[in-house]
Amino acid sequence: MVDKLNIIIADENPGIVNLLKELCGSISGINVLGVARSKRMLIAKINHGNLDLILLDLTPGMGGIKIIDTIKEIDSDLNVIVTYDPKTQDSDILVNALEMGVYECIEKPGDVKSRQYNEFRLYLLTITGLLRSRKRFSNKPALKYKNKFFMPLKTRDKPSRPVSLMGKIDIVVMASSTGGPEILSRIFSILPGNLKVPILLVQHIPAAMTLYFAKSLNDKSELDIFQASHGDEILPSKVYIAPGGQHMTVSQPDAQGKRLIRMNSRPPVNSVRPSADVLFESIAKSYQGNILAIVLTGMGEDGKKGVGVMKNKGCICISQKAETCVVYGMPRAVDDAGLSDESLDPLNITQKIAMAVQ
Repeated sequence: MVDKLNIIIADENPGIVNLLKELCGSISGINVLGVARSKRMLIAKINHGNLDLILLDLTPGMGGIKIIDTIKEIDSDLNVIVTYDPKTQDSDILVNALEMGVYECIEKPGDVKSRQYNEFRLYLLTITGLLRSRKRFSNKPALKYKNKFFMPLKTRDKPSRPVSLMGKIDIVVMASSTGGPEILSRIFSILPGNLKVPILLVQHIPAAMTLYFAKSLNDKSELDIFQASHGDEILPSKVYIAPGGQHMTVSQPDAQGKRLIRMNSRPPVNSVRPSADVLFESIAKSYQGNILAIVLTGMGEDGKKGVGVMKNKGCICISQKAETCVVYGMPRAVDDAGLSDESLDPLNITQKIAMAVQ
């Protein structure tokens, strides 16, 4: 079939290679072209061409984090998913990989009966569908999608209606998932440090990586960016990132108008925790409008329901433009629901935020 996916497994561990081959073999439409057990083998297989996806372990023998740059130099369109063992792989390396443009970091399964095996298979099954759609439509020049993973539109994009943000904005809330770290790195490296409002962010990311992700963004930004904690006061020019594994909400204002960050470990919503819907719905209860919502690249529909609730209080929503998304899932959900006021590329989103809150 023309849309069959060609995958390389790049890993030095024979046991993991066999497990991943078995896992890939259980998914229709995947063709494992081969295995690379060293950097030299991997580069040779990439140069041979006809690849769609690499399952890559960032071991020293495979070239470490620098192999990502090498892969991009050879084929900038080649998709990479990093597989890792949390016992041996540093979280800061995984965060760097995400910011360099790999599309996900997935924990390696221990065996076929493990929770990680089922999670890995479900994720790869979803990615398979997205990539096969990309491959199926890639010969249609009218589409001209630049994103790596996408969900093809059944109809043409609705014309964007430029939004004036001259009115008062009290808070910015953001949601992102697959592809988010790279886009967020660009946005926060440009935003000025004198924003007059707080920014609250939900990025779907493993719990062990959130702290390093926040530190990495903070190192690139003039803003004060950090992993939020229960009881933090919400203040201007600060960026609060929801910890992986916890829902983040906002308290009601006290007599002085002070609001605090609240955390909870209630069940996942939209199969994720933290959930943007949980945060957004609490924002709608705490703020009487003047909300700017940004929905960025990501799989699924997390954020759509919450944006709808915030709209009832007074919210402007900007979604990321389809062709700039790694996965046009979350933005598409708000677009299709008629909840997005404007669809923009990341640079214009950054400029819009800066203009709205200074």
